[in-house]
Amino acid sequence: MISQRQPRERASSGPETGAQAAPLAAASSDQLASESELRAWVEETTGGTITQWQMISGGNRCRSWSVDVTHTSDGSIAELYLRYQPPRPPSAEPYTVWREAVVYKAISGTAVLAPQLIAIHPEHQAILTERARGRADYRRVKSEADRIAIARQFVHTLVTLHRLPVSDQLLPGYVPGKSMADCVRLELETWRNMYLETADRDPLIDFALEWLFANIPAQQSAPVLVHGDAGPGNFLFEQGRMTALIDWELAHPGDPMEDLAWFSMRSVMEPVPDFASLLREYARHSGVPLDFDRIRYHRIFVSTRVVIIRHRNVTGQPANSLVSQALNSRLLVSALAEANGITLHTPEPVDAPSTDFTPFYDVTLSDLKTEIADVSKQTGVIAAAKNAAKVLKYLREVDRIGPSITRANLAALETTLGHAPVTVEAGKRQVLEAYRNTNLSFAAALHCFAGCVERDAQLAAGASGGLASRQFPPLEDPRSQPHD
Repeated sequence: MISQRQPRERASSGPETGAQAAPLAAASSDQLASESELRAWVEETTGGTITQWQMISGGNRCRSWSVDVTHTSDGSIAELYLRYQPPRPPSAEPYTVWREAVVYKAISGTAVLAPQLIAIHPEHQAILTERARGRADYRRVKSEADRIAIARQFVHTLVTLHRLPVSDQLLPGYVPGKSMADCVRLELETWRNMYLETADRDPLIDFALEWLFANIPAQQSAPVLVHGDAGPGNFLFEQGRMTALIDWELAHPGDPMEDLAWFSMRSVMEPVPDFASLLREYARHSGVPLDFDRIRYHRIFVSTRVVIIRHRNVTGQPANSLVSQALNSRLLVSALAEANGITLHTPEPVDAPSTDFTPFYDVTLSDLKTEIADVSKQTGVIAAAKNAAKVLKYLREVDRIGPSITRANLAALETTLGHAPVTVEAGKRQVLEAYRNTNLSFAAALHCFAGCVERDAQLAAGASGGLASRQFPPLEDPRSQPHD
């Protein structure tokens, strides 16, 4: 999400009118809303005139705009953020913009740093919120002191969020009387249903989901409201201070350790200084003891969610999907190993000589950089060139080492199964069945899946850059651990 700024004045209609008028229980329109229709709604809702309208993102899932509205009565300007979700086919996925609006209403007026909800469209999946100050690119903060200060304030915001009285709020997915464990199970069932509706089985996802259902932490205490995607990239900051926690679409009642697991995962992509100390900061400020076993459980769940998202391929962005699939599959097998006390062994890298097509890939990649990305002044053109380069880097490796990786995976599967599978995918399914039938131990199955994941990740290594070797940050400071 790009930088946003906090409005100097609330839109005149306020959340008391627009935000409460939308029929959230009703079905949204199956017709695509035009920009002119959305603009008219914004002006009608705010009682002002749009003086700035800039698209922030135009992806398949959601479109968003930075909007300034000027009120003719006093000349005041409201700086707003419009988020719109185009119609989509019926799905097991419950995460909609209207659902996100319910969360915004629940945290409105609390001490949680978040934009205020202004209005909900009565027919289309669109909401209008304040536009918070700041930027989201935490990885570009150069000052170590600022990085630490921002991260600590983020942790304190999580504590504030987790202290909200869930039972007093109308929250998505909340059922009175359900325990924390019940809520984790409900969320797990949601993601399993989202996976199953693809009708495309992935043995690693099945393997992870079965482990997750069998090992739900037995927490009978009341759930808290968790953000569901918390960490760098989903908070804004300015001048060394966090200004807002954003992107609430995955929020739900659950286990506070889940948000710490999300923080851990998002810190893989945008590292924070001394992650273990920030966990201790959470414990000190909240009074809630850290439960590392539950954090490890949720790291598996978090990674499984992202792998399912990529499996569903709903983003339409191939470069991001390739990199994310490789990274989060690695994180998933790593998290499964850590939670079960298993040490994984990285397989030998696969290599092969260049092919006749390698020079064509290299020339095209060079042209994308020197003739487009390095000379263009248009942000969209530069981003498109870089995304295309990532896809080409992946395809170059598929052409060069893809056959060698397939042979290595088949050999590893044959060693595990005791017979040669016809294809890699068939072999993975046979590993899963052997594990289900207790003919293969959990550790042996995990080692096999992990080896395939690591080898496949080599195909995306060039496209992934520094992410190709990233792992979860340690939950505890190694210096504080006892030594033999």
